[in-house]
Amino acid sequence: MLKRPSDGQQRLWRREDMRPYCPPVLISACLLGIPCRWHGRRPKRRDELIERLKKGFVLVPVCPEQLGGMPTPRTEEYLNGTGAQVLDGGLRIIAPETGEDVTRFHVNGAHYTLEIAQAVGATRAYLKGGSPSCDKEGVTGELLSRASIRVIRVS
Repeated sequence: MLKRPSDGQQRLWRREDMRPYCPPVLISACLLGIPCRWHGRRPKRRDELIERLKKGFVLVPVCPEQLGGMPTPRTEEYLNGTGAQVLDGGLRIIAPETGEDVTRFHVNGAHYTLEIAQAVGATRAYLKGGSPSCDKEGVTGELLSRASIRVIRVS
């Protein structure tokens, strides 16, 4: 049953039950414990980070590799350079186990991640360090930085 406020309007929630506005931030899905990393195993959750961020932000999980079309599990890739070099066309990402050029997956995932950031209005992203996509200097990290989204590397 809806409570009728003193001003005569009906409301679904009471003001004291409503959470104040919190801006959105992107966060690598693996940091939340979602098993989306290359090996497919459940990673270690970053509970302290998550709890701290939840106090002031709405967390928007992303996995650029999966968004770009890569399966889980997948081959382990390394970025022998920077995301800037990849985005500028001067560097390819090759899966060492298969020799396959997987650059397009990383670039596509970075662009989809940027679309999500823009759709939700995120101006900050907490990304997993050491990833060819997510790292601050990875493909996604670089693309987000170019779009004036602050990227924070999480080890």
